Amino acid sequence: MKQMLILSIIMVFTGSVQAQELKSVALLNPDKKRGLPLMEALDVRASVREWSPEKLSLQDLSDLLWAANGINRPAEGKRTASSAMNAQDIDIYVFMDDGIYLYDAPKHVLNQVVTGDYRDLSGKTDAPVNLVLITDISKFRAGNDSLKIGWGNIDAGIVSQNISLFCSATGLKTRPRASFPGAEKIRELLKLKGSQYILLNHPVGYKKK
Repeated sequence: MKQMLILSIIMVFTGSVQAQELKSVALLNPDKKRGLPLMEALDVRASVREWSPEKLSLQDLSDLLWAANGINRPAEGKRTASSAMNAQDIDIYVFMDDGIYLYDAPKHVLNQVVTGDYRDLSGKTDAPVNLVLITDISKFRAGNDSLKIGWGNIDAGIVSQNISLFCSATGLKTRPRASFPGAEKIRELLKLKGSQYILLNHPVGYKKK
């Protein structure tokens, strides 16, 4: 009887661990020929507050992340978004209905870091995806913390503009937001270091019908 009880506990524990297994999503190669020309994209750029709840296709998600801060010069490891001292200090966390993922730009992969739906921690949204931009100022090789935080904010702004322009060019909808009502919970979930600062978020989705 005792052995059966121990076996049952082990099975429950194992099932719980398996249910919490984190996964990776291999993204598709970006389609670099899609979308409106730059001037037309600027002409239609606009922020929205409502989205269709329809999930983004894997191609749209792949292209969005590459445009935001992907690797566009593989030989040099450099990004679509410039950064002070090429520190590449901005991490993009992708909040979706099944969990939070970290975009690994060199591998063009999403790595799940938390399971569960936490999209509303940066403000209520019906968008299927919310991109949260976080700077790690420890990546800057010079300057005091005040300067580094300023550089981090600028770098996040550059990534933010990439997101906005990509969405304008491809018919996706977004808006940049600086509000984070659940900032402390986000820090806890992502196990952020003291050198990491949550700066901006972009809900992204299709036009609400």
